[in-house]
Amino acid sequence: MVGAVESDAEFFLAPSANCDQVVGHEPDGLDVVAVADFEQALTATETIAETGSAEGLPTCEDVTER
Repeated sequence: MVGAVESDAEFFLAPSANCDQVVGHEPDGLDVVAVADFEQALTATETIAETGSAEGLPTCEDVTER
């Protein structure tokens, strides 16, 4: 995620299986979307491309029980 921010990325796709390591460590200005497989990654990428937003897509907090 640090590399994404350093590259001026606005969005980051995180594997759902790694979300326990992501929650609480998201850099400011980076929208992190949780994806479990290729289909979810493709849907997230298409949604972000069409809307310019990650709104409504699952976050790591959505898929991680705390």
